[in-house]
Amino acid sequence: MKSIKTNRGQAVDILSDILEKGAYANIALRKNLAESDLDSRDRAFVTELVNETLRNLISIDMIINHFSKITVPKMKPYIRNLLRISVCQLRYMEKTPDSAAVNEAVILAKKNGYAGLSGFVNGVLRTVARQPGIPAWNNQFKRFSYPGWLGNELVRWLGQEEAHNFCENSHKPPPVTIFVNTIKTTQTDLMAQLQAEGVESTPLGEDFIILQKAGDIASLKSFHDGHFFVMDPGAIWAIKAMDLKPGMTVMDLCAAPGGKSFASACYMGNAGKILAFDLHPHRTGLIREAQKKLGLTCISPETKDALVYDPRLESAADVVLLDAPCTGFGTIRKRPEIKYNRQQKDIVNLAMKQRELMAVAAKYVKPDGVFVYSTCTVAREENIDNVRWFMQNHPFAMCPQHLPSTEDIRYIYEDECLQILPGHSNDGFFVAAMSRNR
Repeated sequence: MKSIKTNRGQAVDILSDILEKGAYANIALRKNLAESDLDSRDRAFVTELVNETLRNLISIDMIINHFSKITVPKMKPYIRNLLRISVCQLRYMEKTPDSAAVNEAVILAKKNGYAGLSGFVNGVLRTVARQPGIPAWNNQFKRFSYPGWLGNELVRWLGQEEAHNFCENSHKPPPVTIFVNTIKTTQTDLMAQLQAEGVESTPLGEDFIILQKAGDIASLKSFHDGHFFVMDPGAIWAIKAMDLKPGMTVMDLCAAPGGKSFASACYMGNAGKILAFDLHPHRTGLIREAQKKLGLTCISPETKDALVYDPRLESAADVVLLDAPCTGFGTIRKRPEIKYNRQQKDIVNLAMKQRELMAVAAKYVKPDGVFVYSTCTVAREENIDNVRWFMQNHPFAMCPQHLPSTEDIRYIYEDECLQILPGHSNDGFFVAAMSRNR
């Protein structure tokens, strides 16, 4: 049975799932909103409120601690998350009236068994509302709600200037970007169809479109007809690095949710073979479902563990793509909880796993074939350090990369490895292409 809750009450529950139970923000939002009776406008408000709270979590906690005698860690979980979403409305969402944020918080405290703390909630929030100043930030990373260790690592990985740019660009709400399914339509025709469906859009390069106020994308006829799929423009550089041609055999070893396989099929004119592997059967099923809707018949989804070598696939692929599991720091715009959920040890552990995956992937590449390694992080240990290790231990040569030609895309090019940095319309991605010697 669906729950009946106010939009702010739903936001508290979702934030609690993320911060208290370790849920992924996108999954928690999708699951909770699907089970609610909120209309599309309220769902959009909840999504914005949860994401904006996560983007500014450290700053919000500093504000609460500044005005409260009880520190955030010592509060009841429900109360601290109620205060967090309320302070977010007071300080970071100008369109929300202060009185609405305060009064709704008091009501929610009472309705959820914390009547005795409703006065405390009221007092803290009214003080925050009366005193619009914020505590002084002791460094630039706190301003963007980055833990100290992560800020220091960003400087080490990118340098001081690019680390600041990274935080600033990753702090902005991301636009909705879609890849045009060129097997079924064109960019111009799709934009016309979207306009007929009430969605304004602007072109981005040759293959992407940015949507404005799209609402529920899944309800669009153009989506059901398979004319597009959601994809971040930064991911296209892994596709470009593969130098795809019709008739090739391609392996996408960690394919879910399938965007790179779908884009590859479009680049190949839906002619050839793309083996799309993923560890989890339900994710493989999602690829298969989307593939049919998109009409991309050259893709063969299969459940397979990329860490387990399959001798049947020895030297079978013209191109192997390993979009490896990673810390995901390049996607903080879309998944701000990564700033708080990731630890330094994750970098080391994932880098070791990535090397195991690379060693297996190398065996599937034909002589003179290409191996493309990509991640959505900026950690050097997971990126260029892994590529250097791979090159020292495997018979491959580095391939020059296609480089962005527009100033809108920030990037670092080092040792023929391309690090795309977060920008106005793209997340951060790392790409390296290596050809196998005979």
